[in-house]
Amino acid sequence: MPNNSLNYHNCKCNIDVMHLQSQDIPLVARLYKRSFQNHFLGHMGHKFLTLFISEFVNSDANSGYVAKYRNEVIGFVLATTSDNPFREFYRDNFMTLVYLTISRFFKDSFIRSHITKRLGHVHVALKALFSFSVRVRDSREKQEICLSRQPRLLALAVDRSYRGLGVANELTAEFCREMKELGFKKVGLSALPWNQRAISFYIKDGWEKEEASETSISFSRLL
Repeated sequence: MPNNSLNYHNCKCNIDVMHLQSQDIPLVARLYKRSFQNHFLGHMGHKFLTLFISEFVNSDANSGYVAKYRNEVIGFVLATTSDNPFREFYRDNFMTLVYLTISRFFKDSFIRSHITKRLGHVHVALKALFSFSVRVRDSREKQEICLSRQPRLLALAVDRSYRGLGVANELTAEFCREMKELGFKKVGLSALPWNQRAISFYIKDGWEKEEASETSISFSRLL
C-alpha cells in the first residue's frame, strides 16, 4: 500500500483516466465489491458484478471510466444518459440474474435482510423481459432524444489506499468533460443520506444539492 503523504506528487502525475474496457471489468468488479460493502450490489457476488459492469462497455447509453496508476485500476465511474439504463441488462441476463439472486439469498444474510427493499427491481426486470425497444429512425433523432435526458453518475469509487490524491476529482472531471463535448448542459447524481463522506466530496467537487428525502439526496452540476 502506498503512503499517501510520500507518494502524492508521483501518484498524481501518473494517474491515467480512460474509458472502461473489457479487460478492466474483473478489476472493477473486485473494487466495486470492496468499496460498496454496505450496499446491496456489493453483496451480489463477482459473477453478478461482472455482468453488471459489462453494461458500461461499448454501450450507446451507459459509460464507464477507470483511473489507473501503474496499470492498476484504482478508481472508477459508472454513468448513463438513459432513463432506463438496465433494460438490456435485465432482458439479456434474466434467468442468470434470477439464479444468482436466489443463490446469494441463501449465502448472504445482508441480501436476505435487504432484499425486500429491492423488490421494485423485479417489476422493472419483468417489464424489460417482455418489452421491445423502439427503433430510432436516424442518428439525428437519436441525438435529439439523448440530449433531452440528463446524464447521471451512478457509481464512483476509489481504492482506499489511493484516497485523498485527487483520483475521484479526475474521474468526475473526465465524465463531465465528455458529457459537455456531447452537448449536454447539466449532469446529476444521487447519494445516500447517511454517506457523509460522499456528500462532502460532491459538494467540494462542485455539485449542488437539489432535492433530499429519507432515502436519497440529489445533486446536479452545470457543465
